[in-house]
Amino acid sequence: MDFPELFEPDQWCPLGNHERRDLLARALLAALRDEPGVQDTRIEAGTVERPYDYTAVVETDVGNLKTPLWSHARAEIFCDPSIHVANRRQLAPGLDLQRAADRLRARLNVRFTLEARGLTLTLAPEPGVERTWTAERARFRDRTAVTREDVVAKAGDVDLRDLLAHFYSGPSLRVEAEDGTAFLLPAASEEEGRLVTLCLACQRWSEGPATSCASCGGPVETVLAARPARR
Repeated sequence: MDFPELFEPDQWCPLGNHERRDLLARALLAALRDEPGVQDTRIEAGTVERPYDYTAVVETDVGNLKTPLWSHARAEIFCDPSIHVANRRQLAPGLDLQRAADRLRARLNVRFTLEARGLTLTLAPEPGVERTWTAERARFRDRTAVTREDVVAKAGDVDLRDLLAHFYSGPSLRVEAEDGTAFLLPAASEEEGRLVTLCLACQRWSEGPATSCASCGGPVETVLAARPARR
């Protein structure tokens, strides 16, 4: 990606908000220019709860596609001179833009078929998972249904409750069986943040999960990088 400002704090941080958005939009368009249906790109503010975040928007021939791009929390860390520059580069906007472009690229050319049973489309929401959506209307059976099926190539020996929680998209539920056994099905996370490992000994951090600190070998804690809710 030929946009060095997106990876170097000393080149990014002096820019104003308008300049940052324009730079991100141009870089996103360059990354997706050859994808089908792409007409233009822009950068919008985040959700109502996260107005200072950035959202990537791709304008296509049939409508707009959006995905979270960069959080305000990461922006503050990236421009904090008290943090070592090597650690700050791990949260560079260019890295998040590449990830956002990959997510959008996977959504720009999803195939569908229209058959007697209805409309079916198939996509891969994550590696090793095939998701099929089917909208079916059977007049002779007086039945209309929309179904989703996620086929996992290699799930391993995972607990079925954990597997359900991974793919569940909805509010948190208390689920109870006929014999009274209950468990909590957590709400789907709206955060597309990344895991960060914090060292409890030397206070350094690194991106991604780890079993021990790479710098001092001390104990660590892995958390999701997310901006706290505003009061």
